[in-house]
Amino acid sequence: MTLHQKLKLTKSEEDVKDAYIKALGLKGYSKNLVDIQTKEIWFEAKDSGRISTYAMFTQLMHYVQDALNKGEYIPPFLCVIDTHKAAIMKTADVLPFLEKKTIKWGKSASGYTQEALDAVSAYIGTYFVSFKIETHEEEFISTIKNAIINGDIIRTQITPDNLKQVFDKWVLMIGREINGVAEKDYALLFFADIMSDGTISTHENLPAELLHKNNAPVISLGGKNYELGNKDGYRQFCI
Repeated sequence: MTLHQKLKLTKSEEDVKDAYIKALGLKGYSKNLVDIQTKEIWFEAKDSGRISTYAMFTQLMHYVQDALNKGEYIPPFLCVIDTHKAAIMKTADVLPFLEKKTIKWGKSASGYTQEALDAVSAYIGTYFVSFKIETHEEEFISTIKNAIINGDIIRTQITPDNLKQVFDKWVLMIGREINGVAEKDYALLFFADIMSDGTISTHENLPAELLHKNNAPVISLGGKNYELGNKDGYRQFCI
């Protein structure tokens, strides 16, 4: 039975935790205030898909902030999981944000303030990689296992053998979400995307370019910027 199939049968948050623990083969884990803790990753879990990824990360980062304040150990990765989706990011990417200690978190992780949610959401937008479990379960599991083994979020390497498959996935998850762009330009935009390290292009004078404005990806083509209608597709496209 797949993780997705098991999640459809869960009836409680504990069931969700157990399903992920088994699917990921987690070792040396504990369940405390942080829903699942290992040396490498802390997880925030929910028993439905109603809570946003941003809200779950806000709750998880409350615990990270508390650990930082106390000088306690924090793991290299943070992950949020529920019955429909999951997302992971590097703790190091959010440390500069947390070390400022300017956020009013609220009395508890679940009782986060709107200010905390807004601040976290604005900051983490380009740092986490998200997955829809129904369609990208295998990618999620391999990403987590690789993070534990290699200490990094390893993206799929593009090769001549998988280029067509990667391009088709890009069109489905990103290309169709770019407002106002003709399908004939998808190849140019795909090339611009994979030729960017996330902030700057790796080559000069490209006909199209991937930019980031207000922590969101924007495609520039022919002197015009095109925004994505759905930012989650970009985060789920893990290459």
